[in-house]
Amino acid sequence: MGSKNLKAVVVRGKKRPTVASKERLNQLARWGAANLADSDIAGLAKYGTAETTGSNQTSGTLPAYNYNSGVFDGWEAIDGTTMYDTILRGASEGKQDREGRDTCYACTVRCKRVVEINEGKYKVDPHYGGPEYETTSTFGNYCAIDDLAAISKANEICNKYGMDSISCGATISWAYEAFNEGKLTLEDTDGLDLTWGNADSMVTLTERIAKREGFGDILAEGSERAAKKIGRGTEAFLITFKGQEAPAHMPRVKRSLAVIYTTNPFGADHQSSEHDPAIEGDFEFYTDRLAVLGFTEEQEVRSLSDEKIRFAMASQHMYSTMDSLNLCQFVYGPAWQLYGPEDMVEFVRAVTGWEDVSFEELQMVGERRLNMMRMFNAREGIDRNADVVPEKLFKPLKGGVSDGWVLDREEVEAALDKYYELCGWDVETGIPTTAKLEELDLGWIVNR
Repeated sequence: MGSKNLKAVVVRGKKRPTVASKERLNQLARWGAANLADSDIAGLAKYGTAETTGSNQTSGTLPAYNYNSGVFDGWEAIDGTTMYDTILRGASEGKQDREGRDTCYACTVRCKRVVEINEGKYKVDPHYGGPEYETTSTFGNYCAIDDLAAISKANEICNKYGMDSISCGATISWAYEAFNEGKLTLEDTDGLDLTWGNADSMVTLTERIAKREGFGDILAEGSERAAKKIGRGTEAFLITFKGQEAPAHMPRVKRSLAVIYTTNPFGADHQSSEHDPAIEGDFEFYTDRLAVLGFTEEQEVRSLSDEKIRFAMASQHMYSTMDSLNLCQFVYGPAWQLYGPEDMVEFVRAVTGWEDVSFEELQMVGERRLNMMRMFNAREGIDRNADVVPEKLFKPLKGGVSDGWVLDREEVEAALDKYYELCGWDVETGIPTTAKLEELDLGWIVNR
């Protein structure tokens, strides 16, 4: 939109949508409120998404030093519990549960952070919310920065200017690695010292990207375009899929994400499928929910088996359905969320009155959406040739429990073949076949 000088699209509705059964819908809502404390996401409600920092550190999947490591020694200083105890609004008076947790409309979870810092180098306005896990990671461990105030300031700048904190932080971490590897100089960076851990330069650079000032003007295009412009071997430090910077969940550890990030019509996105632990070591906790999707056997850790690929695809279809229904993936979902797949069906029935709607039919909604996006890409000349894994991910991680873990090129290519096959897409081109489009009642797209 920015390339077209489009600042916003505003839609204002004046009529409330009708609901087939308010009573059933309210029952679902009341159940969620009553069961939140005993659910898998109780910690998410209290500590926000950054509560996962510690578990990712323990499992070696906390991206650090621009995806060169899966562990970061300074993680405790920037995790969700530290944020809760220190800078959530009202924390000094013990009122953070009331003042520091905000919400999407009427949500019982209230995982949104609201931080406030009135003293020190970085003062942060609570009007701009607070950092999520992805933000603490990209501006934090990606750049080897353990300063929560600096990270919160960078988050404020992103929200103030409407920038994506994942792409912004990851683009900055790309510049940090290029600088530390001698590919960028102080002359390139307008005198900013991008040594790992330099929080001041990170905050300054975030502001300069927002205002397109100096070196920030180059980075404002994203890391992939910046690398093409600068050259000098900086392309080797990219962690982009279709030009989109990778979020803070690592395909070298969660292997199915390599397939989803690569094939996703819009590039890397951690909220497009369920992550591997749900069907690996944590499988026993989610057997009932995953059985609804057709999965009854635990898969080997860090595998890319055919069943793991099917799991990635099926959960991708469900996430796509949730996007279509405008349902929160932290509240509804196939694994650790508050509600499960069958609750999603009940929700749709309560709202629409479609009593015969099934889970399989809803899955097809998500599948149709993905096929339509792939066909849009195909029309624009984007096919399997664009489904490329960054070279960086074929280099082993360093340090901690994930030391030496790496993606295998042949294994990934075989997994991609299997994914296309399961999707009903042409294996050579990655484009949905006419038969698949007809099956999904999308035959009208052909030849458009």
